[in-house]
Amino acid sequence: MKNDDLRADRDDDLDLDRFVPRNQTKRSSGLVWQVALGVFLGGLALWLVQLAATSLYAKFLLGTFTFGG
Repeated sequence: MKNDDLRADRDDDLDLDRFVPRNQTKRSSGLVWQVALGVFLGGLALWLVQLAATSLYAKFLLGTFTFGG
C-alpha cells in the first residue's frame, strides 16, 4: 500500500506519558452487576408473564373467565 507509514508517523508525535490508564476493576465490576441485574429482572418479568398466562389458561379451562364486567 502506498500510505503504510501514516500510522507510524502519527504515533511518533504522541506523548504517551500524559495518558494515565483507568482502573479496570471498578468498571468491569459494574458491568458484571449490570448484567446480573438484567438477567434477574428479565427472569422475573418472564416468570410474571408465565404466571398470568397460566392463570388465564386455567380460567378458560374451568369456564370461569367472563367477558365484560
